[in-house]
Amino acid sequence: EMGSLPDVTPRGITLDERTRQVTVNDRVLDPPLSLHQYRLLELLFERDGAICTREEIVHAVWPDAVEEGVSEQAIDALVRRLRDRLAEVDADRQYIVTMRGHGFKLE
Repeated sequence: EMGSLPDVTPRGITLDERTRQVTVNDRVLDPPLSLHQYRLLELLFERDGAICTREEIVHAVWPDAVEEGVSEQAIDALVRRLRDRLAEVDADRQYIVTMRGHGFKLE
């Protein structure tokens, strides 16, 4: 019957804010993500498939650096590192998608 199914998080990812522990399809990312990687994943996760602009990423990941700005290279490098970490436990799926000229989203 409806309503009796367990809650499944989108895309099989669970986040633990306290420990920054991330589980992908029941496989734990070990070691945990860095603070910046975690903040980026959390932002993408909360958006649930909506596009996150680079500006939004800077605000979420580097709140203290908003004034002076963060280079596109720094954002790209962070996205790449986060992709690599997710690929450690699930190489079959591309979780983070680049939307050219717009930003990034979780697929």
